[in-house]
Amino acid sequence: MQAQGQAPNTVSTRIADTRRVERHYGDVDAAFEADGFASILADLAYTAEDNAAGKPNTSRIEIDGDPYKSLASYRSALSIYRQFRESEGAQTQADEIRQFVMREYAELARRAGQPRFSVRAGDVHGQMGLSNAMPAVCSAIGSGKFQNLAGVRQVGREGPAISSTVTFTFEFQSRGAFDVSVAEAVLRGRYGAPEVDNQKMISFILSDSRAIALQRDIQLVQLWLEDDGNAAPPPAQQVQSYAADQGRHSNLPGRLSHDPPAELRSQGFPKPVLSVRAGSEPELNNILDWYEAGSDGLNRAALERLKQNFLAQYPDFEPEAFRATSGGYWDEERSYKEDLLARARAALQEDPPLSDEQLGGRLLDALTGDGSKLWGWRTNAHFQSVREQHPGALEAAAGRLARSEDELPVAISRFVEEIWPIISDETNRPYSDSRCLPTMIAGLVWPDRAYGINTSPVNRTAQYLTGERMYGYQPLSTEEYRATLELMTAIRNVMDKEWGWAPRDFWDVQGFVWAVNRSDIAGQSDNDEQTGGAQPVSNGATNLILYGPPGTGKTYRTTTEAVRLCDGSAPGSWEEAKARYEELVEAGQIRFVTFHQSYSYEDFVEGLRPVTGEGASGSEADTQGAGTGFRLEPKRGIFREISALAEEARKNAGRSGGFDLTGRQIFKMSLGRSGSEDHIFEAAIEGNYVALGYGGDVDWSDPRYDDYQAIFDRWNEIEPGTHGGSGNISQVWRFRCSMCEGDIVVVSEGNSRFRAIGEIVGPYRFDATGERDYNHLRAVRWLLVPDESLPVETIYSKNFTMQSCYLLKDNLVKKEALARLLPGGEDVRPARPDQFVLIIDEINRANISKVFGELITLLEPDKRIGARNPIRLKLPYSGDMFAVPNNLHIIGTMNTADRSIALLDTALRRRFSFKELMPDPEVLKDASDVTGIDLVALLRTLNQRIEFLFDREHQIGHAYFMHCRTAGDVDDVMRDKVIPLLQEYFYEDWNKVALVLGDADGSENFLRRDTLKSPNGLTADAFTEDWYRWSVKHEFGPSAYAQFG
Repeated sequence: MQAQGQAPNTVSTRIADTRRVERHYGDVDAAFEADGFASILADLAYTAEDNAAGKPNTSRIEIDGDPYKSLASYRSALSIYRQFRESEGAQTQADEIRQFVMREYAELARRAGQPRFSVRAGDVHGQMGLSNAMPAVCSAIGSGKFQNLAGVRQVGREGPAISSTVTFTFEFQSRGAFDVSVAEAVLRGRYGAPEVDNQKMISFILSDSRAIALQRDIQLVQLWLEDDGNAAPPPAQQVQSYAADQGRHSNLPGRLSHDPPAELRSQGFPKPVLSVRAGSEPELNNILDWYEAGSDGLNRAALERLKQNFLAQYPDFEPEAFRATSGGYWDEERSYKEDLLARARAALQEDPPLSDEQLGGRLLDALTGDGSKLWGWRTNAHFQSVREQHPGALEAAAGRLARSEDELPVAISRFVEEIWPIISDETNRPYSDSRCLPTMIAGLVWPDRAYGINTSPVNRTAQYLTGERMYGYQPLSTEEYRATLELMTAIRNVMDKEWGWAPRDFWDVQGFVWAVNRSDIAGQSDNDEQTGGAQPVSNGATNLILYGPPGTGKTYRTTTEAVRLCDGSAPGSWEEAKARYEELVEAGQIRFVTFHQSYSYEDFVEGLRPVTGEGASGSEADTQGAGTGFRLEPKRGIFREISALAEEARKNAGRSGGFDLTGRQIFKMSLGRSGSEDHIFEAAIEGNYVALGYGGDVDWSDPRYDDYQAIFDRWNEIEPGTHGGSGNISQVWRFRCSMCEGDIVVVSEGNSRFRAIGEIVGPYRFDATGERDYNHLRAVRWLLVPDESLPVETIYSKNFTMQSCYLLKDNLVKKEALARLLPGGEDVRPARPDQFVLIIDEINRANISKVFGELITLLEPDKRIGARNPIRLKLPYSGDMFAVPNNLHIIGTMNTADRSIALLDTALRRRFSFKELMPDPEVLKDASDVTGIDLVALLRTLNQRIEFLFDREHQIGHAYFMHCRTAGDVDDVMRDKVIPLLQEYFYEDWNKVALVLGDADGSENFLRRDTLKSPNGLTADAFTEDWYRWSVKHEFGPSAYAQFG
């Protein structure tokens, strides 16, 4: 509860209530194991009707006061404890360390036949990317728990008690002692944390979602495995098969059970299983190797969801499946492909045979003709243009591909190498076209061997089923097409052998993949990457620093890069990119912060801030009872805020983003005081309702209260003289009458955050709870309950007020951002989550170690949530666990004139990519034409002189001159921008400034030089050189710039 941010008095109350329940009902852990508190909660049940009827307390707990309030509090305490018990399977850091050592050290040594192995604490700390966790590493490795889990005993320890140099040495227990504990250690070493862990069974989930279980209630090592019926028998002496519906061990979990839950039944379970006994550790490892080799690498649970998505689109698909020659799928996906295949066969069978160019032309005509729906009009137009500009070239290459006898991936790769120069140029890198063109041709010629690629659907499907995107930022390669065929062959095998769909060829697989990734992009290009050359978004997170001298376009590049990371591509023009950037800022997907010398961890991540009164901490139910004085509370910084938003988007990928807000009112609602009345909020979430604390014990459901005046009059009977602004009148009317079914409620946490969003789905009802008179309810469907509250500015342009319930101003609601947070329907197709970008301007000006602290480790792409090796760390002020999701990208900028990249924090340099942006004089050609000044030569010469006198990092950027339209504009830039910058660079050494400007010989193009007279009293030979007073001229004539030509 403390980790969730609940107030200390709330925590102590819940603990006290749980202990009192335990005194009367016995050990609560035993009760949880028995039935999850069902029997105790039934005994503590006491409804509003019981309270109204005066029913006595029948529980075992004696209650002196109100039984309704007291029993509700006890039930709430048990519910919270149940949530704790159900979640305690989550790994601690020590668990993660032990499992890492078991997997990377113990298991490798065991399989290599080594009798012992050593572990150095510092190596583990570095390999896991931990920060300040050396005590945890030494404790976890040196614990008896590790020895028990790994089946080893410690035989040596060298070095200080807690140090990076301490080395542990372990030896394996005797091979003669092979038993369940040794087998468990092997399984943990291979598969990590178990899914189920009880006295009778421990089970694990493989990367492809298959399960494996080890029986604990017998002495022999007995495994339970899923049986797909296709593989050779396992390499074991004792194997027993169980049919799908055949009884087996009653404690087998989920996928291995003969009586699985409804969710698994909808996926075709129960399925056959194998019971396999291992008599030795080598035999166990052979069995596990066999089981892992039987994996096709697909996440079966995810594939099952795609299957259900497909069947929802084509309800008439089964039982005929792909054997059918009519129905929804045939009409939409297969019929036109049959026509294309027939045209391809006819071309291939022409007698006499067609030339390569003729054959290729016929195949291209089929793919680009009106009857083809294989790619969008942009791709079609691109290929038509290439054929017109390079007559016969594309056709001849296509014909040669169709007759190639090379291995298919090799033949396609050679085709790509041949045609890439004619389908691409400096501004157009159509990588998707390099994939779809050759593979679609191959699919027409060899439909049973070749898969025709549409980039976006294949990438999304690969990400969904394997965790990795298929294609990189390059033309299609041999390896990529091999991987594509492996993935699609695996899907085809499942369709054929497990689902019984009988796909005719790879075109049916392609139809399935396209259907489950269907979106409203008809007529668009198949490109993930726009043909304008924008780089595609990689699967991992981007940590990028753009660096260079001032005026080199870092701000411009940051804008377009942020848009590209969010959308997958950026518009071609600056105006469009800037407009889209502003939209993404409004939607909360892009945030901007500038670092400076005093910027700190407390500003960036979280810090303690003083708050006064209870209202400051989040009470907006009313203003009564506000406390005095102040206290310190954790306040989240921008990094934690945007990480929370990105994590919500990551978890809801494929389910959010399309919620229709048309015609809906949006209300702000309070549900108890945050921190001190969280049980009111928790009960509302669990009960699917919102509650109002005003209105007393009056049942307002009578139709006469549809009228505001009736509510006003009734309350004035109770409290004469009450004005209409009272919450007992105005908010009751708003909650009961103004709020309609379909409207949206945003549940606040304080005035600056929200913690849930719901849709009203029922009318007002009266249901006394006895908890501060929250008697007035509306049923809701919760649309969003984030793990941690989110900032109000995400969806609203100002802070909430203290009122419990009020209508938000429509013009202040950020509807696009709100809609993106909410579920858009039941579509379960794989989807790339919304991407978020944090821009850190002047990242080199702050003390990076101070700002990021221990969180610097979390920036690494593979340590992000959603990546291979996610890490969570506990924050020092709030105690909350924190991680960075992999859909949050960070772009930093640094001005090399302020600080060299070589001086950056080493930890930062290791975790970021760096892209240098240097002056580009060539972009000033247009400005040169309109100003009449050779700005290209001017900038190039200035920078050559600066680099000679100082270094390359202090050059002048082209952006200073980009918008010059007259000679006067150039004069203004030189006088007000460039010359002051040179003064700063050379520390007021005017002689060097004059050298750069070409005025060192006294030419006075830009600078006026006046000789200083020596003061009286100095001899003529006191100084060997003249001294000058330098000043900047107000206007520069044409001759000033002629020297640079």
